[in-house]
Amino acid sequence: MSFMGNRPTRRNYGKTRSAVATVARERIDILLRQAEEILAKDVELSKRYVGLARKISKRTKVRIPREKKHYLCRNCGQPLVLGKNARIRLRPNNSRIIISCLGCGAIRRCPYRKLC
Repeated sequence: MSFMGNRPTRRNYGKTRSAVATVARERIDILLRQAEEILAKDVELSKRYVGLARKISKRTKVRIPREKKHYLCRNCGQPLVLGKNARIRLRPNNSRIIISCLGCGAIRRCPYRKLC
């Protein structure tokens, strides 16, 4: 018998884990959408929304969807809106998409396949 009494019981997050994940996905989606909308008015608030979405993602172990993650700057945290604060270039010789952040100058390279 231990000093503290009975052993602590394990918490069962089986049912609540999926509920937490669905709420987290919804909130991440809302925050990223609002970050894009408010980017033209307030850049700092937009960065804050992206930071909150990343924090929710880490805390709940829910991934940010790939199609949305490609348009977030890793360096400064801005949502990348093509034509406003991001430039996109295609490199046909090495099959890459190059997305440049015009705010901080960071570059993101994504591969793509050519269709014959």
